[in-house]
Amino acid sequence: MSEPSLNFAQKGMKPASKLIVLSIVCVALMMLDSRYAAVQHAKGYVATALYPLQWLANQPVHLYRYVNGFMQSQSALMADNKRLNEENGRLKLILEQSKLHARDLAELKKLQGLQQQGIRITGGAEIVSNGKDPLSDKLILNKGSTHGLRAGDAVIDGSGLMGQVTQVYPLNAELTLVTNGKTVIPVAVARTGVRSLLYGSGSAVSLRYFPADADLRAGDVLLTSGLDSVYPEGIPVAKIEQVAHAAGTPYYRVSLSPLAGFRSSKYVLVIPQQAGQAVPSEQAAQTSS
Repeated sequence: MSEPSLNFAQKGMKPASKLIVLSIVCVALMMLDSRYAAVQHAKGYVATALYPLQWLANQPVHLYRYVNGFMQSQSALMADNKRLNEENGRLKLILEQSKLHARDLAELKKLQGLQQQGIRITGGAEIVSNGKDPLSDKLILNKGSTHGLRAGDAVIDGSGLMGQVTQVYPLNAELTLVTNGKTVIPVAVARTGVRSLLYGSGSAVSLRYFPADADLRAGDVLLTSGLDSVYPEGIPVAKIEQVAHAAGTPYYRVSLSPLAGFRSSKYVLVIPQQAGQAVPSEQAAQTSS
């Protein structure tokens, strides 16, 4: 005769009976746990033995949290990096604009200083275009005949002579630079007063026939002499860079650079032509046609 077994799956075992049996077992285990130290030791051994399993079971959760935190940190760093790059670009733009404004202000102050020197001025103008050819020796001003400009007016910037107005329209005018190949300007050495002629050579200016027996040094500044009644006397035109005797001729071989900022100046002053001054050939041809 077999001994009866505690089989909860046995037919006839009702849920209420199962609950009562399990409750009795739980109470018995709690009593044993509270009264006998051996049970405490056994629990410790079991917990120690099961710790690796618990550690392995928790690793997927830890890995998920780590990856999730890493991705969130990366996203936050990328967003911060993008924001900082945009802010850096904005600040650079503001800095460049501030530099431009500072340069414009310095240029205007220079022109104001020239106006205070007693030079007769028609007014100020702004260079708005290089014309059809950006490398040409002609510039477009934003002032024209309605603003008092006339063909033959001289134009200066804060550093020196720019050139002469050669074409005038109601709202704008064409400025021909002193580097134009047809330009001839009477000049004088500021230090000695020796006079000569300055020629435009397309992209620069040249001093072709300065006598070798005259005093001329590197660093000398050439000013308009005012002898042709086109340009007022005393406007800086060019600076002597190198001086050497030209072999076989009674003249110096001179290297010089214009003082005006042909490619950098933005604002200019217009000096009205003097009475009896000849109209530039380009404007005269246009008028006759």
